[in-house]
Amino acid sequence: MNKKILFCTCLTEYCEHIFNVALNMTKESNAKLWIYHGLGRLNSSEEKTIEAIKEAEARVDEAYRDKLKKHGISDYMINISDGDVVTEIRKLARNAEIDLIVMGTSTQAPMDVGESMNVRPLGPTTAETVLKSPCPVVIVPPSMIPGLTIR
Repeated sequence: MNKKILFCTCLTEYCEHIFNVALNMTKESNAKLWIYHGLGRLNSSEEKTIEAIKEAEARVDEAYRDKLKKHGISDYMINISDGDVVTEIRKLARNAEIDLIVMGTSTQAPMDVGESMNVRPLGPTTAETVLKSPCPVVIVPPSMIPGLTIR
């Protein structure tokens, strides 16, 4: 059973739907939820980096706090970092002994119905996370998002 679930977010509208999957899995397993948002390599001063992390933490909290509360989930952590996103996901998963990572196929919005299928199925962050993760990774496909089912 999954007792620790890591949801990776890019704070897009697409991630709202992936969050719902992670939220349901968390409730079903009575698990602790970690929410991770990576800033990438900032290459700025320590002061500016700390400021960016605090701002991102506030955005993540604002994006998900009400839904967590509505579903009675109070056992969660928000993790923000700068640096290589995949490396940071791996470190967090390893250090927190995460049982399962939940993420989308890409940080880009999924294609609309009827749009060209000439796109890569996974973004680089998702593909690398799957290959290097210390635990199983659930990838939520665009077909699970209402209105984007490919016919």
